[in-house]
Amino acid sequence: MGPDVSRARRVEDRRRELTDDFPVILHSPLTGQPVIVAEARAKRPGGGGTAWEGMCPFCPGNEAMTPPEVWAVGREDGPENGPGWRMRLIPNLYPALVETVPAPVSIVHEGEEAFPARGRHEVLILTPDHHRPLHRMDPEGVAEALRALRRRYGELCSSEGVRQVVVMVNQGREAGASLDHPHAQIFALPLVPPFTQSRMERFSSGEGCPICREIERARVTGRMVVEEDGWAAFCPTAPRFSYEAWLAGRRHKPHITDCGEEELDSMAVVLRRLLGALSRRLSEPPYNLVLQCAPCGQEGGFHFHWEVLPRLGRLAGFELGTGIFINSIPSTSAASALKEVLG
Repeated sequence: MGPDVSRARRVEDRRRELTDDFPVILHSPLTGQPVIVAEARAKRPGGGGTAWEGMCPFCPGNEAMTPPEVWAVGREDGPENGPGWRMRLIPNLYPALVETVPAPVSIVHEGEEAFPARGRHEVLILTPDHHRPLHRMDPEGVAEALRALRRRYGELCSSEGVRQVVVMVNQGREAGASLDHPHAQIFALPLVPPFTQSRMERFSSGEGCPICREIERARVTGRMVVEEDGWAAFCPTAPRFSYEAWLAGRRHKPHITDCGEEELDSMAVVLRRLLGALSRRLSEPPYNLVLQCAPCGQEGGFHFHWEVLPRLGRLAGFELGTGIFINSIPSTSAASALKEVLG
């Protein structure tokens, strides 16, 4: 049996295992907060607190180590699920959400009512280069990644039963990445997260757009990091994390799918400059890059934006017990430090 056949068989065996431990959604009886219980996540490479050692399943030549691709970008010849790609979209082998779930609408999980976590959990491998995260790509590479994310966001948001699409890049193990190879996680959720619901209330309160106000205030208070070609990168008024920064368009739009080609090109330039400044200032920090959009099919005054959350320390008991963050770097100081090292 050749190595490719062996790896493909291991992938298929793992997919069959998921039918026995599919994820479920529970709700806290105290807060109503939804929680996804996904036992499969503990078995992923580098998951469960173990470091991943061995061949990287996201590198070219190792395509048989992943589930079959949904689509790929840049492969001009050769078969599907082979090398030659620039980006590759695949189902997550250890998903927090699954497309096929048992027939009952609700089930009993450990004595409590639960709901199957139906949706999609995918990975967009951003580059064949294992050592080239977003801030090291050229602007064209970042723009191509944004186009791929926009494409999949639109495809999933129009799918039946999907209420929210969440896109994020976890850079570094401290930020939750189980593999070092640059990739984005895409979640198609059957519910609107409470975090988004609370923001929708802010946007639809009749008091104007909070993101537009933040951009204006950042200009006059010294919190603007870079502003060009319709995009503003700034440190927010109340940062949860040291050197937290947001990127938003001056034009008010609820979804990334509302952006045209030129807008994505200019967004890519500013995003790359922001991530590069963070990298230089903080010596390649781990970070989460999260896309915040309105729920699928809704607008509600939402202003889509990216949030960059450097992970310079761990969340402690106060943050986890109260939901209130303690941050030691004021946003004006962070913005000034980042402006000094802008590329």
